[in-house]
Formats: sequence, structure tokens, C-alpha cells
Amino acid sequence: MKEIYIGLMSGTSADAVDAVAAAFTDKKIELLGTKSDRLPNDVKVKIKSLSNSDPIEIDELATLDNKLGLLFAKTTKELLKSLGLESDQVKAIGSHGQTIKHRPNDFMDGFSMQIGNASIIAVETGCKVVSDFRRADIALGGHGAPLVPSFHYTYFGSSQVNRAIVNIGGIANITLLPSNDSVSGYDIGPGNTLLDGWYKQHFNLEYDDKGIWASTGEINEDFLSLLLTNKYFEKQPPKSTGPEEFCLNFIKQTLLDFRLKPEDVQATLTELTAITIAKSISKAQPIDEVFVCGGGCKNTYLMERLLKNLRDFNQPEPKSTSFLGIDPQWVEALTFAWMAKKRIHRETTSLPSVTGAKRKAVLGAVYCP
Repeated sequence: MKEIYIGLMSGTSADAVDAVAAAFTDKKIELLGTKSDRLPNDVKVKIKSLSNSDPIEIDELATLDNKLGLLFAKTTKELLKSLGLESDQVKAIGSHGQTIKHRPNDFMDGFSMQIGNASIIAVETGCKVVSDFRRADIALGGHGAPLVPSFHYTYFGSSQVNRAIVNIGGIANITLLPSNDSVSGYDIGPGNTLLDGWYKQHFNLEYDDKGIWASTGEINEDFLSLLLTNKYFEKQPPKSTGPEEFCLNFIKQTLLDFRLKPEDVQATLTELTAITIAKSISKAQPIDEVFVCGGGCKNTYLMERLLKNLRDFNQPEPKSTSFLGIDPQWVEALTFAWMAKKRIHRETTSLPSVTGAKRKAVLGAVYCP
């Protein structure tokens, strides 16, 4: 009898919670159903506020933790209802949670904090929940991020060609999958987070649909060059980052000596994402195929700039992970459904070659209803 797992993902963009129901074999995924619910505006505002607060007000954090738990549970129950599934038919839910702070081990007392009360999800749905996927890796000296390379390795790897998998969420990360069965990966830098933040400031809307506004602007090479001097881009892997590093304040500080039209800033921020991805691919051993997943796939202008930059570096044209059998929107949620399966079966999912941890570990804590 197949085991059914639910995966829940709310990324650094904090725009929605994606949910999937799936069954897994070693090299095959049966996607049973999906659901995506946009987060209420007041919740998004609170997430951004807490993410940018230092120090954080503990009462506000705990209240938001509970509220997100209820929202994640609601999405899960609606997904189960749409599929005609009862809670006892689900082996476990894998919930990544909402990242509030990510300060890994290159800071004093490194940590990564995700909220979305897993006990509430368990009680509300009647299912076991696996959550808190990052802290064991950090306890072992790793960054606790990125986590998706282990999933990419399992389902996207090839023994015939060298592949690069790029996930463009709030932060962009890369997984390098040589045909020799090795794997490496790291956070590249900003994906959608700067684009969304700058657009929100000017239009009070969540994102620049298809990059239409950015496409009306002109890329400012001097501004781009200054953005690229950020020290994170020069760090060697293992490395990870988050909106703490790449936020509106980062844009404003870099803009101090410039007088640019807002759309020119948006165009240049798009180029920053595109060129840093292309550079990361070009620095790897020869890559035969590039596949892209995450919300950035929907940004037509960003994908055009990525294609142009990859061509400049004589790299393969990017394709959607749909060509590998998985819709790019659901890759991350599927990752956490799969990680829940691995945790329930006490199998490791961490990759020291990616995070820098001392050894592999079984990731995630189990919460019972």
C-alpha cells in the first residue's frame, strides 16, 4: 500500500502557502493533488515586520507562530477534502514553516528560525507533522540551507549529463549535479525578494507580474556594478543567505549616490538576479543542461535576461523542470513531503557537501496529533 505524504511550503517571499499530496518511490513521484492559498495581507505584513526587526518581540512571534499553524492546517484540510482523503490515510505532513530569521554558522551563535506551529497543524489535521528541518544540520556546524539539493539529487540527477538546477524563490539557490553522482549547491543571492520589495513599495502590490514593469526600465551598469560588490557574492560555498542580507535597506543604501527612475532600479535588480545565476553556472564544471524552478519561472523578463546572460557565458539555455516531469511551482513543496517520508523512515537528507555540516543527519522533528 502506497504511503501518502503532504508537503507545505511558504517561502521567503511570504506570498502564499503551497501544499501538495504525493506518494514516492526511489525515482518516481505520484503527484495526487495540489493547492495554493495566498497568505492574508495582515499576516504578510507581520511576517515582513518581524523578519526586519532586531530584536524580535516574543509575544508577536508566538502569536504569528500560532496563526500560521492554523492557516497551514486549513490549507491541508481543504486539500485532503478535495482529494477525498481522511487524515488516517496520510502518513505524515512535511511543513517547512515560514522563515523569520536565517543567521547560519558564519555568525556568532548561528540559527535559522521557521514558524508555523507544527503542534497546531498536527492537532487540527489529525496527522503526524514533520517540521524544524534545519536545526540539526546547524547543530552539526552546517548552514541548514539550502535543503532542496538532496531532493534535486534524487529526482533530477543523471548519469549521462551534467545538470544545474536553479530554484528562484525569494532567494535563488543552485544545485550542481555532475554525471559522476556527486552533488553540491548553495544560495546564490537574491531571487525575487528585491524585485517584490521594490515593486511593493511603489505600487503596494505583491509582485511585478511577468516582469512587465521591469521591462520598461533600463539597466544601469554603474548601479549593477555596485550591487555586485556585496561581500556575499565573493564568499565561497558552503554559504546561505536570506532577506536579512538582501532587503529594501540593501537597495536604498546602494542607491544613495544615484538618481534613477524606479523602473530602471527594477530592471537593474532583475539583471542582478539573472547575472549572478549565470555566473554561478559558468563557474561550475561544464554544464550540459540547466533547469529552473520556483516562482521566478513566471517572470518572463527575468527569464529573458537569464537566457541572455547564459548565452554570454556560453552556457545552455534554461528549461523548466517540467521537462523533468515536475511543475516548477511544486518542487519545493514536494521536497518537504519527501523529507517527511525520509524522516519517518529515519533516513538522512542532509548533504554536508552542500551545507558544510560535519556529517549527514536525519532532519526534522515529529509532532503527533
